[in-house]
Amino acid sequence: MQSYQSYTETEALVLKWNATGMSAGTVAKQETGPVAFVLSTDDVDRHGDVVSADGWRLEAYLQNPVLLWAHDYRRPAIGRAVSVWSEPSRLLAKMEFAPSAFAQEVAALYSSGFQWGVSVGFRPIRWEERRDVRTGAFLGLRYLEQELLEVSAVPVPANRSALRRGADPGSRYSDGLGFEAQETAIPAKAEIHWHAVALGALLAELEVTRR
Repeated sequence: MQSYQSYTETEALVLKWNATGMSAGTVAKQETGPVAFVLSTDDVDRHGDVVSADGWRLEAYLQNPVLLWAHDYRRPAIGRAVSVWSEPSRLLAKMEFAPSAFAQEVAALYSSGFQWGVSVGFRPIRWEERRDVRTGAFLGLRYLEQELLEVSAVPVPANRSALRRGADPGSRYSDGLGFEAQETAIPAKAEIHWHAVALGALLAELEVTRR
């Protein structure tokens, strides 16, 4: 019998990526049309964690479906999700980039193949420890239930499969295995301000403390 920890016993936010940086540069040609991404899978990530694809809670994100740059809650959003859907063992979305200069610079990196990765920021609700069955050594966490807060464009994702869809045609997550019928469109809402992130700057630097 495994005991589950609750949200109240952990930090408020988990950011799933490997840190690196990018600064705004020249204005890129504006890209049109949404881009499909695999946001998260059941695979063990580079932190040793597993995020259950069945555990995603999307209600809050669907009300504010922002795409950020590198989990930076202090700068304007660079896009928004126009649809989110699930396929076996993974979560996907189609992202539309904002018309701002920096957002279009990032969009151009994806369209030209210079960047592929994305990352999720979420609030953990239930999780358990992953331990080696033989030695009992701590391997990481298995998140069983989690609330999606935002998606970020990143150069290096923690999840190796969190990429622009079709980035690896030979993988089990390529376009050939899609189930588009499950896609859920997000209706446009006049009251949503895409430049504002609901949680604000207080969450900007938070990460789960590793044991």
